[in-house]
Amino acid sequence: MLAARSDPASSRRATEISRRRGQESHARRGRAGPDTGVAKRPGAGGRSGASARKVFPTRETLATFYEQNGNRLAWCDDAGKVLPSTTTLLETLRRAGDHGLDPEDYALSRLDVLREKIGKGDLDDAAVARLADFDLLMTAAFFRYASDLSTGRLHPDEIRDDWHTSSPELDPLTGLGEVRESGKLAELLDALPPPHAEYASLCKALKELRQVEAAGGWPVIPVGPKLAQGSRGPRVALLRQRLLEPAGDLFDASLTGALRRAQQQHGIEPDGKLGAATLAELNVPVERRIGQVELNIERWRWIPRTLADPYVVVNIPGFDLALMRGRASAWRTRVVVGKSFTPTPVFSDRIVAVVANPPWNVPESIAVNEYLPELKKDAKALRRHGLRLLKGPEEHADEINPASVNWDKLDDGKFPYRLRQDPGPDNALGRVKFQLTNDFGVYLHDTPARSLFGHSDRDLSHGCIRVENPLELARLLWTNPRRIFSARPSTSRRKTCRGQPPVPIHILYLTAWVDDGGALHFGPDVRIRHSPAKCARSRRLSRQGSHP
Repeated sequence: MLAARSDPASSRRATEISRRRGQESHARRGRAGPDTGVAKRPGAGGRSGASARKVFPTRETLATFYEQNGNRLAWCDDAGKVLPSTTTLLETLRRAGDHGLDPEDYALSRLDVLREKIGKGDLDDAAVARLADFDLLMTAAFFRYASDLSTGRLHPDEIRDDWHTSSPELDPLTGLGEVRESGKLAELLDALPPPHAEYASLCKALKELRQVEAAGGWPVIPVGPKLAQGSRGPRVALLRQRLLEPAGDLFDASLTGALRRAQQQHGIEPDGKLGAATLAELNVPVERRIGQVELNIERWRWIPRTLADPYVVVNIPGFDLALMRGRASAWRTRVVVGKSFTPTPVFSDRIVAVVANPPWNVPESIAVNEYLPELKKDAKALRRHGLRLLKGPEEHADEINPASVNWDKLDDGKFPYRLRQDPGPDNALGRVKFQLTNDFGVYLHDTPARSLFGHSDRDLSHGCIRVENPLELARLLWTNPRRIFSARPSTSRRKTCRGQPPVPIHILYLTAWVDDGGALHFGPDVRIRHSPAKCARSRRLSRQGSHP
């Protein structure tokens, strides 16, 4: 890899050493588990089989790069002198922590040791071996850092099967080759992180949390009686310290306001009192919050780089929907999302139409798992729920008398019927439905169960997304639906307005985010948190007038 005109023998030996070291290094890395963060691939899409377990960069990637480079050193000149691009990359790797990455994942300490030895003494076999080792590690570090920073350390389909995002494409071979020729490595490195303002805000929050950690962390408030305005004592003094209020031991109006803001930032009902739930959130160590922010920085790397303008974004753990225009939030509303055992998937789609007075065609899973047990006890249950029993194709379906069916002979393997709820004030979809194009059967809709939006925890649906202010959303998305939504629809006649153009929607899963005012929020991990008691409560609440 050294230039032939400089020393052909040294060049051949450096190339052979580089290849052998690469094989040994990647054989060792291939034995690492996924928690080390090394299992990675560039580009988009899911993976399966042996290819999904390959470490990036692979031996083939490195071999291809050096072949394209004429088997010359990439980070030193023909005389073995370090190039300016080498310093650029090493300094960038030192700042990997700013993006929630670990510099040692890129062998930074080893690179520093080798860098100090380069250029000292004669270019003997040992020096050539160090050059080859250094060059190989530098190239592997670039490829891995570029991949980790731009598309993520892991792909979401390695973690869950209900994440359906397409990571950005990455062509590290072409990228590195071009910038080495042009000398614009710094520009390439700066362009690697996600371009979204939300990503930069989380990185800033991460830096601030690390400053808290360096200062010794947050004070721990001991467990004790509930504290409220008027309380005094050492626990109040610690609470004031935790919320950055002036020193003292009185729970005053200012502390009440600060606590309400903190509760809102942690997804707790903002009553301004220090109860068990609030205490638990405030006593989470800063180290754990740092890990939570790092995880959500990683999730932003899985999100498409172009989100369109305008677009709708739903954050599942935040129970929040926002209409974004010009990279800023133009409007927000609360939503109800899927329970842990019927989760709302993570995906991107388009809102293509809005339907007034939609009927609800009950999904078979809900019909069999929730209504069939009740029908086996009482066939009149359908009438109480305002449902009709149908059989046959939708356009030619026959209505069946529930009393004529032997319900005891039906189960999840034999259920030839469909349940349908006609439009009306008690319809599970409410008065408005937003049509999407996905294959998951997920859409946005209104709900008659308005009280659910008053809950802090709103993971209560079967996967669809219930919108608190759907009529306003319809009016904001397009001009053409405004005529049928000029007033709240009061008839039962179905009306559909096609949205032109369709509006992109991104369903995300972020348990840490920064709001429009710069405040850091933490949301619940609704995928895993449900205890049996919570699951039972969710089932009861989800049956309050709406089921999707």
